[in-house]
Amino acid sequence: MGAQLVVRELSGPEELEEAVEVQRKAWGMSDYRDAVPSHLLRALSANGGLVLGAFVGGKLVGVSYGWIVAGKEVFFYSHATGVAEEEKYKGVGFRLKLAQREWALSRGIRLAKWTFDPLQSLNSYFNLVKLGAVAREYYVNYYGEMRDSINVGLGTDRVKAEWWLDSRRVHERISSKRIAPTVEDMERMGAHVAVRPEKGYSPSRPRIDASARIVLVGLPENISRVRELSREKAVKWRLATREVYGFYMQRGYILVDNIEDREGNRYNVLWRTSLDRVLSGSNPWDEPTRR
Repeated sequence: MGAQLVVRELSGPEELEEAVEVQRKAWGMSDYRDAVPSHLLRALSANGGLVLGAFVGGKLVGVSYGWIVAGKEVFFYSHATGVAEEEKYKGVGFRLKLAQREWALSRGIRLAKWTFDPLQSLNSYFNLVKLGAVAREYYVNYYGEMRDSINVGLGTDRVKAEWWLDSRRVHERISSKRIAPTVEDMERMGAHVAVRPEKGYSPSRPRIDASARIVLVGLPENISRVRELSREKAVKWRLATREVYGFYMQRGYILVDNIEDREGNRYNVLWRTSLDRVLSGSNPWDEPTRR
């Protein structure tokens, strides 16, 4: 039986210093300047923000932090959630996000936002499928150039995640109530494939169909691995997907899902529909139609 996972708020100076180290491990940071410092985490935790820590066997292995934004709309902005390399893909990040959701809902907040890179396959799956977030905005090089091992050399293109915390969609996704078709099934239903993974870790040339209601955007299995093998191919992935997301999301398409083909390649799913329909729990394969 594995060590118990505990998620709770952080506040003390020693724990917040540990949180800086977890950030470095999570993102492969070679420079402390890339991590949010402990004094800023302390300011957040003491002034209306939220700094969460995940402990396994008493050791801090994950952090998540953000703050409440009160303007025309009130939402929780989750700046970052990271897990130390040795504990990734074990459900730690999911537990941190669920704790964040409970904290926000207990304060009457129904929406959380953050950014993520839609070129990261596992990150897209986590945000869109596991959590049930959606995205309607795409930003080119949002943070400028970053030096950590995940982002270096690729530019920081991002989508803005919207996590509608008490929606039917989110309830169903965090409860694992989702059965998705394959990419091949979606193509037979009329979905348009805008980018495909090709042999040799390259993307296909982007294809735009302005009439498509459902658009599939292929992803590399691991863009960091692609960059290690060929910086040129990694940049091709960024430019190809940037063209596709830029075109469709400017026209109201919503990034809603992440599905597989029969060879195990993952694709993000864009859908031309209303936000209300998505949040009600509808999926793009419920009413397959091309036009």
